[in-house]
Amino acid sequence: MQEDKTKRSSTKKVTKTLLAFKAARLSLGLNRRQAAERCSCSIRALEQLENGRCNYTEDRIRRLIRKMGMEWDEFHKIENSPEKALAQIDAYNLERTLSRKPRRNLYKIVTKEVRAIRILRKRRGVSQYKASELCGFKECTFGLIEAGRTDLTDSRIDLILHSLGYKRQDFDKIVRADLIADEVINEITSLLELNEIYLCAEAQKRELKLLRLD
Repeated sequence: MQEDKTKRSSTKKVTKTLLAFKAARLSLGLNRRQAAERCSCSIRALEQLENGRCNYTEDRIRRLIRKMGMEWDEFHKIENSPEKALAQIDAYNLERTLSRKPRRNLYKIVTKEVRAIRILRKRRGVSQYKASELCGFKECTFGLIEAGRTDLTDSRIDLILHSLGYKRQDFDKIVRADLIADEVINEITSLLELNEIYLCAEAQKRELKLLRLD
């Protein structure tokens, strides 16, 4: 049965009871959607209640607390010092957040192993999407691997090498190298291209000067 709606107040007044209600909800590990489902009311009604924008009675608070799964005596203890209860909940949530291992895709680590995989893929002449398809990965997986945003385990390396038609020694040879030849060649090629562009530009400048002299 839908919880009766209370008249919305024109002013905002967050009392100790409402602070305690919010603390009780959070201590039960409920977000507003989950609490609203238990209380048979809308999320908006619950939000207005916690923000002090609707009138309420003690009887209504009792019903909601009971529906959320808390005894009235326990709620009354929270009501004695709701600010302290909220602070403890915030501290607990912060501790949980800090203790979690950060997801790999939040940071970027391009190792020699990752660079070696990229070189072997390029030598094979396949795109990241095609390489993902050959390995049976999702389309974006190979891109994440080469960007250093997902773990490159030994089993995954073996799968990639097998799918691309390489042996482990091909991979190890590149990883052990002090300088990765393909990357050096790419750098030299880029520099030569830039130098060629510069020489062409200088030649055009000289031609323009000669034309002006004529």
